Order: sequence, then structure tokens, then C-alpha cells
Amino acid sequence: MAETTHPAVDRIEDRLEFETLISDTSASLFAAQAEQLGPAVERALARVRSFFQADRCALLSVRADQQVANVRLASYAEGVSPVSPDIDLAQLFPWSRQKLLVERAPVRVSRMADLPPEAEVERESWIQMPIRSALTLPIETEGIISHLIALHTVFHEREWPDAFLTRLRVLGEMLVAALERQDLFVGLRQAEARLASAADLAGLAFYEVDFGAGVAYVDERFRAICAVPSEQDQGLKALEIWIEHLHPDDRERVLHTREQLHRGSLDQVSIEYRYQHPVDGQKWIRHVARIATRDSAGRPLVAFGVLRDITERKRAEDELRDLSQRLIRAHEEERALLARELHDDLTQRLAVLAIDVGRAEVAAPSGAQAETLRAVREGLARLSEDIHSLAYQLHPSVLEELGLAEALRTGCERIGRLGHVQLSAELDPLPGVVGKDAALCLFRVAQEALNNVMRHAGAKAARIVLRQMDGGLLLAVRDDGVGFDPGTTGARKSLGLASMRERVRLVNGTLDIESAPGAGTTIVAWVPTEGGSR
Repeated sequence: MAETTHPAVDRIEDRLEFETLISDTSASLFAAQAEQLGPAVERALARVRSFFQADRCALLSVRADQQVANVRLASYAEGVSPVSPDIDLAQLFPWSRQKLLVERAPVRVSRMADLPPEAEVERESWIQMPIRSALTLPIETEGIISHLIALHTVFHEREWPDAFLTRLRVLGEMLVAALERQDLFVGLRQAEARLASAADLAGLAFYEVDFGAGVAYVDERFRAICAVPSEQDQGLKALEIWIEHLHPDDRERVLHTREQLHRGSLDQVSIEYRYQHPVDGQKWIRHVARIATRDSAGRPLVAFGVLRDITERKRAEDELRDLSQRLIRAHEEERALLARELHDDLTQRLAVLAIDVGRAEVAAPSGAQAETLRAVREGLARLSEDIHSLAYQLHPSVLEELGLAEALRTGCERIGRLGHVQLSAELDPLPGVVGKDAALCLFRVAQEALNNVMRHAGAKAARIVLRQMDGGLLLAVRDDGVGFDPGTTGARKSLGLASMRERVRLVNGTLDIESAPGAGTTIVAWVPTEGGSR
């Protein structure tokens, strides 16, 4: 029998490497455009394959009836032939299908000899592909197993460690969520293309208002979208019905925009709002309008516009927002778990070692031996401090215990002790209750911004400001470093900046970046305090 590989899975370096893999993958998925998500998932599969020293790593899609499984995306080692996406792997591996899709249990086989007698069909498939060891985990979407993540070795046998199964499943859920996001984008674009084609061919919900004659003309699509009865063909009744059914929370904004168009402050309006359809319920409408003619005093004589029902698009956007929130939540939970393990386990063990070494140092005769023990004790103390700092970076417990301002102040003090950058903080008193999501968002933005200052800015000084403004919290991080051009391709694709933008967007905030080569950088984030509550 070939030699079986036993990776050192209990080393903290391996744990940190896999957590870094998860963190990098999460950031790359946040940064990716819809068309980039497939390649981003393939790169993640390649990293997983390399980490586990496997020869195949594939994400399999499972048909809704749970009878068919095909390779959707995969990574292969050099010399390993790809598996066709047309092959139904559920038929080739019936024993695994029963375990994964019926019993919802992982399949972990280190060598062909471990296959049970009832896996005879499976054994033949192992020989044909070929496979020496296999690990497959089911991935659920809304309670249904929609995908499988599978690892195979071709050239050697190996054990599959318990320590990484849960984290591998979390990573698989991230990849599946990204592909769902891609599918939603594709569906959204297809729907937009169909609507655009319809608009080009026949127009969408067209209307025209002749104020001089006191008549509103509307087409059938307008009638359907706005629930205008067919008999309402006289006067401005269609316009009155439209105003009557505007959503109460949007009516003032819509009518104010309409007034600006009529008095000439705007040449054209493009606005989205909610509409209370008496039969279909709440709809979202995109409305584009302009004034065709005015009289000598500038008053509107004829106005026209088109309406589009964008309810499905809004629902898709809500689903995309939910997927992004799930990705961030899973990322934060993993960071918190690792931080607790580092703080509660590893640092405690290091403290015990330091105490033991200290006792040995006291008992040792003076000379080289005592000096060596002292150096070891001091090294253990520094290592403990480094691990404590890493745990804080992963999950700042002070944020939950003492709030955002104290967490930022503590972070600034940590960076200030390094002595690389002169860092100052201006942190105003905050309201008694700041939403959990809003606080975490601003802390992560500050953390990423200060990391960029330390790593890339070449700054001598930096300043962080936190204050209440316009019903929310404003965070600004300024440095006097080398700066950059925010409009360049590299700046737009930065994972750090992409992560900041995504986090701020999900709490209904704004993010602005002001920078120029040689002029330093200012990052300003604003989030509503009530919008971040949960």
C-alpha cells in the first residue's frame, strides 16, 4: 500500500492559514463583479486543493430532485484530467449519493479498502477515474442540498482531518452564495434586456399630459401598472389616480421632484418610488419624464414620460443584499471563533509555559543557562502579546463590551505603540445606543484604513475622527502619505476598498475617498445610527 499522508493539522500555523484563505476568499468575492465571480470561485477551489494536498477540488451542483449531480466548477492538479460537466456523478457514486443527499452526512474515505461492501459500484468508479482518497461535504441552500464540495487524491492516499471539516463547509457555503449572487445578476440582466427590447419595440407605459387642453393620454401598460380603469379617458383623471396611489412614504419626494420639473429647475427627472396598486399590492416603479413644450412664461404645456415596473429587480437587489450580509456574518463569526480560541487556549498555554520557564530561571545557577532561560521567558511573553494582538484584530471584544469609541481608541493606542506613524484621535461622545451593524462597519473601515496607512501610505502622521452628523456617525481617517489616484483600475479593484464599500452599503451608508499622488489620503464613511440596529 502506498504511503498515507498525515498533515500536521494541529499546528496553529495551519489553522491561521486556512482562516486566511477564508478571509481572502470572502474579500475577493465582495470585490468581484458578476462576470468575475466564476473565476474567483475557481481560484478559491485551487487554494483549497493546494491546502489539502489534493489533486481534484470541485464544486458540484445538485438538481432540485436530488437525483443528479454534475461538476459546476473545479480545480485540477497538473496531469489530472478534468471531469466533464455532462457526467452524472450521482449515478457513478450511488453509495455516496445516499450518504450525502439522503442522510445529509459527509463522505470521508482515506483509501479504497475502506469502502464498504455495498459500495461495489463506487469501487469501480474509483478505479476508472481514478481516485485514491475522497472527501465530499453537502452544502445546503435554504434547507435543500444544492451543491457538494469534493476533494480527491489521484496519486497518493491521505487522511482527511476532523479539524477543518466545519470550516470547509463554511467556505463551501460562501462559494455557493457567490454563485447564487452571480445567477441573480445574470437573471437581472436578462430581465433588464428583455424590458429594454420591449421598450425599443413598443414602448413601456407611455403617457403624455397636455396641460393646456387639460387631458392626459396613457397607454395600456400605464393602465396596467397604475390601475387606471379603461373608462377613465377624460381629463386628468389618470394623473389623479397616479397621485392617489403613490406610497405615503414616497409621495412628498415624488411630487416635489415633479414640481421642480414643472418650474424648470430640472430638464428631466428619473426617479424610483413605491406605488400602491389596488390589486397587485406594492410595486416599485422607475419613472422618467420631461417637459416637451413650455409657454412664454416657462410654464409647462406638454409633458411626457415612461414608467417601468421594477418590482422584480428590487426583490433581486434585496436578495443580493441578504447574500452579502450572510457572507459578512459568516466571516465575522469565523473570526470571532478563532479569536476566542487564540485568546482562551493558546495564550493561556503560553502563560503557563512562561511561568514554568521563569521558575526554572530562578532555580538555575547564574551564567549561560540562566541567560538562555531569561531569553526564552521574554520571547514567550512577546509571542503571547503578538497572539493577543492578532486575536484583537480578528475580533475586538472591547467593541461589544465598551462600544465603538473605546474600541477605536484602543486600536489607535496599539498602533501608536509601534511608533511607525504619529497617530491622533478625535472621538466625540456617542449616543447611548449605536446599532451593532453600524458600529462593526465603522470599526472595520477604520481598521482597514489604518492598515493601509501602515502598509502602503508611507505616512508620518495620521488622524482618525468620529462624530455624530446628520442622524448618523461620520468616521474620517486622514494621512499625510504618498496618496494615490482613486480613479485608476488598481485602486478600484483593491480588495480592502471593495470590502469597505460593501460593508458601508449594507448599512445604508456612504463612503468617499479623497486622494491624489503626493497629497495623502482621506477616507470618510457615514452610516445612519438607526439603520445599523438589529
